[in-house]
Amino acid sequence: MQAAILVEPGRLKIGATPTPDCPAGGVLVKVKACGICSSDAKMMAQGHRALVYPRILGHEMAGVVVESRARQFQAGDRVQVAPGLRCGNCIQCRRGADNQCESREIFGFTTDGGFAEYIPIPLKGPVVGSLSLLPENVSYDAATLGEPIACCMNAQDKIGTKPGDTVLIIGAGPLGLLHGYVARVRGAENILVSEIQAPRRKTAIPTWADQAIDPADANLFETVMDATHAKGVDVIIFACSQMGLDEKFIKLLAPGGRVSVFSGMSPPVAQIQLDLNMIHYNEIKISGAYGCTAHQNTEAIKLIASGKLPIGELITNRVALDNIEEGLEHTQASRALKSILEINNGGAR
Repeated sequence: MQAAILVEPGRLKIGATPTPDCPAGGVLVKVKACGICSSDAKMMAQGHRALVYPRILGHEMAGVVVESRARQFQAGDRVQVAPGLRCGNCIQCRRGADNQCESREIFGFTTDGGFAEYIPIPLKGPVVGSLSLLPENVSYDAATLGEPIACCMNAQDKIGTKPGDTVLIIGAGPLGLLHGYVARVRGAENILVSEIQAPRRKTAIPTWADQAIDPADANLFETVMDATHAKGVDVIIFACSQMGLDEKFIKLLAPGGRVSVFSGMSPPVAQIQLDLNMIHYNEIKISGAYGCTAHQNTEAIKLIASGKLPIGELITNRVALDNIEEGLEHTQASRALKSILEINNGGAR
């Protein structure tokens, strides 16, 4: 099969590699589309502590089952692939938090991912994957958004976004916009985004958010207080890695406000100092969010199938395996909102 193989940071090889076998009790999936995430672009440029080289990246996958040795799936099934493999037996898995599985593996990180024509999915054994069947009205391209949406759902499940909330999202990249979508679905009344890039602010309004703020040009505190009649926001979601939680953001929160630390951050941004009395007296809740569960992936596909997600506004660049570096570069430089890899390898649509 053909694949894009990261040999070492900065060196991507596109060429032939052995086609994997269908695992016992599992399936072999022909990859039709795979989202290009900012983490893929970062790993391409800088590597990652979880990577063992060579590695095939890609974790936002959709495709068609071409061989099955599992009862629950048949050849020809159109599926979305959840990125995580889990044991199903540890305490984290038993409480439904398989994204924190003690034996967790991740496609595109600790095992080969979707920048390839085929990927084996184990469904029986010490660690297993998860597939969601795609309704007919969900294209492979749209299904690649299942994992990012599921990550947003995980974060907002933890902070309890609810009807009537005012939500402030820091960053209007693909995940910031999807957070706006998930918040809207959950009934948020007013959605604000803070974004430094003018094109992304323009894209955010009116589909994904109600107001877009340029933090370089506006006083964020005054703007937020004007938008909330001096009450503050109920939820803040950090959907970018260049901005971290500090006291100026705590002051934007209404009493009982909640904060989601959604994006991983570099050490200089991550090292903060907070006045814990502000947290105490205002009953502020701060939550981390990492990845998503298999169940959340399935729920995300159902959300996409509802037909309310404006796919065309989000997916702005498509590449093939032979020019995947273009998609990675566009993602790294924020020249495309969302790039996806499409693999024209025959078979179902």
